[in-house]
Formats: sequence, structure tokens, C-alpha cells
Amino acid sequence: MHSFTLAVTAAVAVSAYKTSSMSSWSDNPTSLGASIVVTPDTVGSKPAIILGLHPCGGTGQMYQAMTPLPSFADKLNLVILYPTSKSQSGMNCWDAHSTKSLKHDGGGDSQSLAGLVKTALTQYDADPEKVFVVGGSSGAMEANVLAATYPELFKGAASYSGVPAACWAGSPMSTPLSSDLSCPDGRKASQYTAAQWGGIARDCDTGYNGTYPKMMIVHGTADTAVSIKNLKAQLDQWSNVMGLSWAKNTSNTPVNNWKKIEYGDGTQLVGYEVQGGGHIPAFQADETLGFFGLK
Repeated sequence: MHSFTLAVTAAVAVSAYKTSSMSSWSDNPTSLGASIVVTPDTVGSKPAIILGLHPCGGTGQMYQAMTPLPSFADKLNLVILYPTSKSQSGMNCWDAHSTKSLKHDGGGDSQSLAGLVKTALTQYDADPEKVFVVGGSSGAMEANVLAATYPELFKGAASYSGVPAACWAGSPMSTPLSSDLSCPDGRKASQYTAAQWGGIARDCDTGYNGTYPKMMIVHGTADTAVSIKNLKAQLDQWSNVMGLSWAKNTSNTPVNNWKKIEYGDGTQLVGYEVQGGGHIPAFQADETLGFFGLK
């Protein structure tokens, strides 16, 4: 049984930031615990917010170490949130499967995470046009869920080894221990057309008619935990939602063995196929932050 986890420590440049915690917030139906909060030493006017979501078996502290984002906090005026999920049968994994989490204000993890972000927006007087989510594996799956359930809140999402929004629907849990792994193993990826995937995303918030978050989708071809087939499925889903067509591929971008897949003008939807890459490819901070318009 392969696990949607990876322990990686990223090299972080010296930078001025401080770490605190947010122990409670009002809209938290799944009672998530305290979230790590990384801010500049002095928070500037209208900071951006990035929600960072860990893989299965992880914690907010672990994902903080996996990404170099804190090193950009001071330079780019970022407030970065690193929450920790509840346990599903002994593993800390985000709920990407239940009806509660797959509906806007349905009472699941998606609502609790949106509540965390909304509290941070108020507390730090942050810019509502600069709210983003990034995640690895289970966190990437939840990033897709949040883009579909709270499209009015998030302006962009980056999915490293994820699956389409609501791909896990119908499964008893969204962990490597689930009795139904047809989502991560790629079986579902081949069962739906782009139009069907798009409809599945739109059904997560049926009352929404606005612009959806920009999406960056990253996946390794040698991922044995979450099938590479889910790269195409995610791109199919969001290209349909956004009404975008494939435009071009560029090899070795931003680094060797990464193929950039652009839709439309490349500002709203991009994919990265990492040749030979395993589970949760290395976080590309410059590319991710640049795509979000923060660099």
C-alpha cells in the first residue's frame, strides 16, 4: 500500500519572519486544532494570505518545513497559515471525500479551512484579492476541493500530486487506507469527460456564478501513490470550468524534466508534468508565487 505522504525538508534562506499560532476561530465545524501562522516581523499594509496544507500523516509544522514559503514572508508581505488536519482512522488526512466537505458551507474540513482564512483576513486586514492555497498530496486534493467549494474566497491554488475536486466522492475516507482507492489510483480519472469533471466541480457550490481561482497543477510521471492520470483529470476539470483550451507545452520549464502545459494565455491554468518525478515533486516557490502574481 503506497501512502500519500512524504517527509522533505526544504532549504530555506535566511529571512525575517515570526511564527505564532491561531488557536481558535468562529467557523470551525470540524474542530481543527491550532494553526501555525507565519508573518513578517512587521506585517505591512494589506498582506497576501497563503494557506498551506500538509500531506496525509503530516502536520502543519511538517508542511512548513517542506516549503520555502516562510523565507518570502517579509519580502512579499505574506501571512502563511499551516493548519493540521484531524485523524482519519489513525492518519492525519484532509477530508476530500465527505458530502459535508464537498459542499459550500456543508460543515466539513473545507468550511473549517475557509473559516480560518476568513479570520486571518480580518485579523491582519489582508487583501481579499490575494488569498491562495497550496498543498501536497492530501493537501493538494483539499486545495482542489477549496477551489471548488469556496471559489469566491480563493484567488488561486497550487496542487502538487493532487486529484480533481470531488474525485474522492463516495469513498468511505480519503486516505491510503480507504477501501476505495479508485480516485488516487487513476481509475476515476479515465471515467469522466472534461465536461463531467467540470460539472462535478461546479456542483460543489451551485450558487456561485463568478470567476474561479487560477490553478497550477503539478504531478510526477513516476508517482506510485497518486496516479499521473490525475494530472490530466485536474486539467480537464479546470479547463472546462474556466472555458479554456490547451495552448502549448514547453519543455524543461521551470527546471529540467518539468514540462509546462499552458491553457489559454497561461495566466489562469497551467500544468507541470515532471518526467521521472515521484510523489510530491519539489516545491517551486518562484514559479508558484509568480503564477499567483505575488512576484
